[in-house]
Parts: sequence; structure tokens; C-alpha cells
Amino acid sequence: MKRIIPECEKQNIFEMNQEIIGGILQSKSSRFNHLKTERFDPESLWNRVDGDMGLLRELVEVFAEEGPRMLARIDDAIRHGSARELEKASHKMKGSALQFSASAAASVAFELEEKGKCGLVTGAEQLSYQLKQEVELLQKSLNAMAYSDTAQ
Repeated sequence: MKRIIPECEKQNIFEMNQEIIGGILQSKSSRFNHLKTERFDPESLWNRVDGDMGLLRELVEVFAEEGPRMLARIDDAIRHGSARELEKASHKMKGSALQFSASAAASVAFELEEKGKCGLVTGAEQLSYQLKQEVELLQKSLNAMAYSDTAQ
């Protein structure tokens, strides 16, 4: 025999389910809160990889290899006075930083890109140094996110 659930009980069941689901979502989203800064948003990155730790680790490994190459291209462009190459290399780094939800690194890369777009290379050394620092901080955050004890 099928039991008919009164409307008031349906509402209670619905509210309980919402609380349970909300609790699960809260615990999932808060597992990276300790890494969140004005420079880096781990929750945004986690959502971007759709909660796939394997994919996140793959991307972190690729960035560990490609990041230094991108920085070297920026330095080469500055050393050779090539505004066009500075623009291209900085644009690529900006895109990578944005994919990893690293707003500070993306902002510095954008400044370098704009310098190159305007045909300027002078003064880019300081920005390149700043970008290297931001990328180093990003790499540490990415490693903590992908390989720490809380990363499951």
C-alpha cells in the first residue's frame, strides 16, 4: 500500500534535504578555504576542473613545466627589446594565470602585455620580477591544493 505524504511533511522533508545538500556543498567548498587569498581563488579553480583531482594534478604538472618556459620567453623578449614578443609571451602567461584563478599573476602579466602592445619594453624588468614572484606563490598554492593531505 502506497503511503500518501501530507503537504506539511513534504515541506519538512524538502527542508531537511536542502540542509543535508547544503552541508555537503559547504564541506566540499571549504576544503580549500585556507588557500584563498586576494591573489588566488582555489574554489573557482576547483569548479573549473569540475572537482576532478586527477585533472587538477595534470594541469598543475603541466604548469610546473610550462610556467618557467613562459617566464623565460618574457625575459628573452625584454633582453632583446622585442615589444611584440613581450606582448605574445605575456598574453600566454596571463591566460594560464586566469585559468588557475590567479588574479594577481594575471594582472602583472596583463601589464606586461600592454607594455608590449604599446611598443614598450623599458621598465618591464621590474614587472617581470614581480610576475616571477606571483608565479612562485601560485605554484606553491597549486601544489598545496593538489597534493596536500586535504586533497583527496
